[in-house]
Amino acid sequence: MNSMERVLMAMKGGKIDRRPVTLILSLYGARLTSCPLKEYYTNPRAYLEGQLAVIEQCRPDIVFTPFVLTAEGEAFGSEVVYIDRNPPNLKKPAITQAGSISALPEPDIDSHPRLLYIREATRLLAAGCQGKRPVAATLLSPMDLPSLIMGIEGWLDTILFDPENTRLMLDKTVKYFIEWGNTLLADGATFLVIPSVFTNPNILTRKMVKEIVIPVLAEAFQEIKGPLVFHHGSNPIAKFMEIYSSLPNVAGFFLDNRDSFAEARKTIGQGKVLFGNIDGPNLWRLKPETIRTECRKLLEERKDDDHFIIATSATDVAFDTPVENIVAMVETVEEFG
Repeated sequence: MNSMERVLMAMKGGKIDRRPVTLILSLYGARLTSCPLKEYYTNPRAYLEGQLAVIEQCRPDIVFTPFVLTAEGEAFGSEVVYIDRNPPNLKKPAITQAGSISALPEPDIDSHPRLLYIREATRLLAAGCQGKRPVAATLLSPMDLPSLIMGIEGWLDTILFDPENTRLMLDKTVKYFIEWGNTLLADGATFLVIPSVFTNPNILTRKMVKEIVIPVLAEAFQEIKGPLVFHHGSNPIAKFMEIYSSLPNVAGFFLDNRDSFAEARKTIGQGKVLFGNIDGPNLWRLKPETIRTECRKLLEERKDDDHFIIATSATDVAFDTPVENIVAMVETVEEFG
């Protein structure tokens, strides 16, 4: 089986030759090609070269489009700063007051340079994979994008105390999310990965998640013309997964490294693929044999789970991670069968 067949079959719960394995190696391609990060995150061909190096040297079953979520904030007018050995970070939000939401211009997906960079990188990567390896595109949920438009504290205050402007902002981000998600799928993405923070009862109350967040996500997700994978957003989600179980077009979930697979499966039931949950950002701290042991333990634990893909959790694998650590994870899965 090739990677595309293996991953799609795991998402369906069918027979596979071995477990699919992936790591979030969007950033790591810059290391493998010694590409300056500003060039890497602005030149789609530089990004493609980095991901082709990832495929050759690391052999993941899934590759990712640029995991550079701040580009969506830039599309709305926010400013970023480039940081050594990391993706760009938010420097200045587009607005700081909730009352400015209504005057906020909507980005043009067909002309904004930051969105065109992601689109072209997606097209190039899909063409480079030739249908043999899935391409996962990352984008923020309509609930999370405002944190890159007006800052985390400003958006949280708006949700808590300003329902009128909360709705005005969500009207914009839901419309944008639908258009952007469907555009990425049309450009060649196999499925969409949605890192989510403002959807988690660790951040908002369970009552707010059920009454505000879930209706917004349902409104947006039902218009997406392809599968969605819900990403934990660096917060444990296993015990909350029943909240998300009815969301349309959600094919699976990325678990946090602190989540229990057994608890997640019991909560969500069968039919959804579970990704995880090797700690990606801290993989550099471990010895290859420790990684092998951790992976074998997880593979043995989930050997009877038809909807399971072993993967790193959280954000990018760190820039300074030794390549032998990544290879140790992939080889362990290949050898386990």
